[in-house]
Amino acid sequence: MKLNWKPYAKILLIFLITRILLGVWMWGVRQVFPNDPASITSKLYKGIPVETNSWLEVWQRWDTPQYQAIAERGYAAFDTALFTPPLFPLLMGRTAFLFGGDTLASGLFVAGFSFLTCLVAIYLIGRYELEDEGGAFRSALYLAIFPTAFFLSAAYSESLFLAGAMLSLYSVRRHHWVSAGLWGALAAMTRITGPFLVVPLVFAAWQAWRNNGEWRAWFAPLITGLGSLIFPVYVWFGLHQSPLTILAASTTRGGRLTFPGLNMIESATRILHGQLVEENVLELFFTVFFIILTIYVWKKLPRLYGVYSVTLMLLFVSRFGNPQPLVSMARYVLEIFPVFLLLAVWGSKAWINRLILYLSVLGLLFLSAQFAIWGWVG
Repeated sequence: MKLNWKPYAKILLIFLITRILLGVWMWGVRQVFPNDPASITSKLYKGIPVETNSWLEVWQRWDTPQYQAIAERGYAAFDTALFTPPLFPLLMGRTAFLFGGDTLASGLFVAGFSFLTCLVAIYLIGRYELEDEGGAFRSALYLAIFPTAFFLSAAYSESLFLAGAMLSLYSVRRHHWVSAGLWGALAAMTRITGPFLVVPLVFAAWQAWRNNGEWRAWFAPLITGLGSLIFPVYVWFGLHQSPLTILAASTTRGGRLTFPGLNMIESATRILHGQLVEENVLELFFTVFFIILTIYVWKKLPRLYGVYSVTLMLLFVSRFGNPQPLVSMARYVLEIFPVFLLLAVWGSKAWINRLILYLSVLGLLFLSAQFAIWGWVG
């Protein structure tokens, strides 16, 4: 059967147009606000030189220099380098030769390719679950223009993780259990949240085994679980450190675990007391918004996506961040991708589609501009 390339050409067009316009926009913002980032945030560079290319420099923000440092010098680069599993910085380091050794450019390349994979994956999932070509495209478009979607193009690990998570659940839905496990293992080797993908995979395996006696379904959580062990085993035997060092590094950077919801209460309290009001309002808004949408995902979409979304949301609201209780939630909620399938269904109504498009684009322009000038947006 001849493969129809037209849908994938449209996805590529969405990717190219949104990313080119976003890059030009962020570059333009930096020309208007040409402050020297090194004089303000030199401690964040971890020994990495400031990028001299003005088109690339707008992407060298917050966690990116830390990924660069790990890619170039390994986990000895700085004290809390073990905050991240190795796959993303490893790929940055291995592809840097394509860009003359520039790990920022290679990080953007890896993230960009991963993000394009995400758009293709969510289109495939949307077509499979919604049985609607228009809805499938809307889910990809809504993801591409979401207010914090620039993190999926930045040299961050989000897009690589999201590609693995999407393709893992898509494989589960098609009963491709080994593929599901391998994609899940990729996600587990990319972000600390990756091992929690085992939860929906165990749920899917249990359902398949109970209903159809499909014992091969257990390959999915098994392979993902083995992938989750690679990082701690490497830290133990390769770096000769306790695997608990990973938790210590994550706690130092991202905060501690708490009872679910206490971080939201504390965030609201700080807003009322005038503490970091803009940051706390931003994080609290995205948290509440995605909690509501997660409830709808549980009710409206196949239960696998509900289990996945609830698992991640429970993890996020059980984390007391620093310096904001809900720190980085505007970025983390991107991982709850079934929400975009739900929005695609609602977007079949013209006025809802316009509302989503207008608000998303305005939010993307504002938050990406803040990112470009070193504003904290996640």
